[in-house]
Amino acid sequence: MYEHATDSIIVNTGENSILVIPCKECNSSVIFDDLTDIVYLYWLAEETPLLYAKMALKESGLQDYVDAMNWFS
Repeated sequence: MYEHATDSIIVNTGENSILVIPCKECNSSVIFDDLTDIVYLYWLAEETPLLYAKMALKESGLQDYVDAMNWFS
C-alpha cells in the first residue's frame, strides 16, 4: 500500500517481514523530459503500489515506465 505520510510503498512480504520503498528516493533516479512528468510516478504509487514496487526494484523500471507514458502522450 502507498503511505502518504512517509511517501513510501509498504509491502508485506511474509510473516513479520515488510519491504519499505521510499518513493522520493526512487523517483530521484528518473530523468524527466518535463518536470511535470513526475505525476506519472505519483499516480502509479497511489493507484497501483505493487506495480510501482515491482518497477522500482528493476534497474531501469521506473525510467522505462515514464518513457513509455511520454511516448503514449
